[in-house]
Amino acid sequence: MNHPLTTLFKGSDYLKKTSKWLILGIVLLGASMRMPITMISPLLDQIAHGFNLQSGVLGGITTIPLLCFAIVSPLAPRLAAKYSNEVVMFGAMIILAIANFLRVFTPSALFIGTLFIGIAIAMLNVLLPATIAEKYPQRIGPVTSIYTFSMTLFSAITAGLSAPVAGKIGWPATLQSVSVIVVIGLLVWLPNLRYRETETVEEVQMTRSVWRVSGAWFLTIYMGIQSLIFYTTVTWLPTILINHGLTPNMASLMLGLSQLASLPAAYFVPIWAAKQPRQTGLITTIAVFYVISLLLLILPTTSLVVVVAVALLLGITGNATFTLAIAMFSLKTSTPRETAAISGMAQSGGYLLAAVGPLGFGLIHDLTHSWVIPLLVLIILLGIMAVAGLAVDRKKTVFD
Repeated sequence: MNHPLTTLFKGSDYLKKTSKWLILGIVLLGASMRMPITMISPLLDQIAHGFNLQSGVLGGITTIPLLCFAIVSPLAPRLAAKYSNEVVMFGAMIILAIANFLRVFTPSALFIGTLFIGIAIAMLNVLLPATIAEKYPQRIGPVTSIYTFSMTLFSAITAGLSAPVAGKIGWPATLQSVSVIVVIGLLVWLPNLRYRETETVEEVQMTRSVWRVSGAWFLTIYMGIQSLIFYTTVTWLPTILINHGLTPNMASLMLGLSQLASLPAAYFVPIWAAKQPRQTGLITTIAVFYVISLLLLILPTTSLVVVVAVALLLGITGNATFTLAIAMFSLKTSTPRETAAISGMAQSGGYLLAAVGPLGFGLIHDLTHSWVIPLLVLIILLGIMAVAGLAVDRKKTVFD
């Protein structure tokens, strides 16, 4: 009997040589890829107290994975070409489960474990879109939607529940609980190793270097700027709202509302993008509403209508740009290897920018003593992002 999730995506265009557990494995992978990072922020004070560290020292915990994404992402396609997507992702999940479980024991283990978590997730970030392109070339939109929705949903759940759960079972056990989900994902992913496919030397040599392709650079710019703006707004939104006059509790609530609002975009945007021959309308619409959200954020008001509008628009547009970029990795390439190559390049540059975005935003604020100037800088960057996205959209693939 076929697995229900497999049957849902089976048809004349369903690729051969796939495990009936593949879709469920993709869901669990998506669930595992943000939780080890997003659940850290609400627990920083407890971790600092438990290890007798200053909270400022722990700020690097959220930066380390982003730097790993930037450095490691280009290596993932090379490993996959030699050992297959399935094997490399399986190895990354093992590293993720072990590193996450062990990082709660000492301060050194916390930083070293987070480093290996960043390396593991970097591999998964790059190779999961390539796997979807390989196994479901005619179902890229729906399967990408399942992956991004799972990632966003579990990220929001852990961000909201990690502190209350830690109050019951302690922060070490709360962090280690993620490893349980990863291990379940490992068991579900195991059958996929039977269907692994490596590339021949000829296939590898036939692929042009992605770093020499203008379309790849445009997509990297799009991915990079959306990452920078997303992580910057997530980091600074509560502070800006408090500065406008909101209470800390209300500002935190608005951040949670923003995360919740991102769920529909995570599911529907890849499906919409895959149904259209071009994404011009989607790119433009997202950019316009993103600009509106930042313009509203400039207003120094505590109006509930305005504040809620800001939270909703930031959540929807922020995740829409991310999921559209992820979808374009597959939609704007012709082979799984090309998908892996552009995914590695775009995520490398993207997360490098994301790592400096929140710090740069804060420095501009400190220099100008205003939130207006740094927010206007983000709006200018949004314009550049939209132009880069439209430049990608003019091409059938980034390699054209």
